[in-house]
Amino acid sequence: MTPSIDELAQQIVALDRTTQETLLEKVAELNFQHGFEALADKYRKRLAQEGKRDQSTVDLLAELAQIRETIAVHDHQNCLDCL
Repeated sequence: MTPSIDELAQQIVALDRTTQETLLEKVAELNFQHGFEALADKYRKRLAQEGKRDQSTVDLLAELAQIRETIAVHDHQNCLDCL
């Protein structure tokens, strides 16, 4: 049986400050990992939908570099238009 949120909170409050901080750091790390894994899964699904799931890393990075270049040129032109 899983402890309730209130029970977990009581257990955490009973810990010393250093252990609480270590626990919070671990929770933050796990949340980051879960978020990163969710983002990676979402990106893999997008690549599969676009038929690019088997695209080589080199080709993918080249495509991303081209996208960044296009954005940079566009942003640079917009900055010049503001002058």
